[in-house]
Amino acid sequence: MATEQEHFDAARKFQEFYDNTLRKVGMRAPQPTLGQTVNQYRQTRRETLRTIKKTFLPQNHELYRIQFRGLPADVLNPFEAQLLSACVVEANNPAHVPAGELRKVEELDEFGKLKTIKWIGRESFVKAMGRPGRRVTSFLFDRSALRG
Repeated sequence: MATEQEHFDAARKFQEFYDNTLRKVGMRAPQPTLGQTVNQYRQTRRETLRTIKKTFLPQNHELYRIQFRGLPADVLNPFEAQLLSACVVEANNPAHVPAGELRKVEELDEFGKLKTIKWIGRESFVKAMGRPGRRVTSFLFDRSALRG
């Protein structure tokens, strides 16, 4: 029979596995508590997977249809790795941002302390800074002199 500390250490390894991926989207995995078995933490992990799925994946994604609560443990492991990698890709995909809007994506460093913020969207915010209807036609000579 495993001791409480062994269960805690095993659950910490699962947490580290999650944090390595989730820090790229500004999230952290829930911390295990002392006295919690690995199986109890894995049940918490299923809820975390469900939250990740609903937060980062679009509803037409193939992994969105999977019910993580009801999966057996041996089936959960391959889907878990796929979901974690898909959430990073989809969180940084500008195609899921509505036109004319920007989405804030936070990223944590490997220690989970330093937060980096980047903004993604379909169009650059610089485009809105220009004057509408005006564009450069030539740098070499003045074409307006040719019209007159």
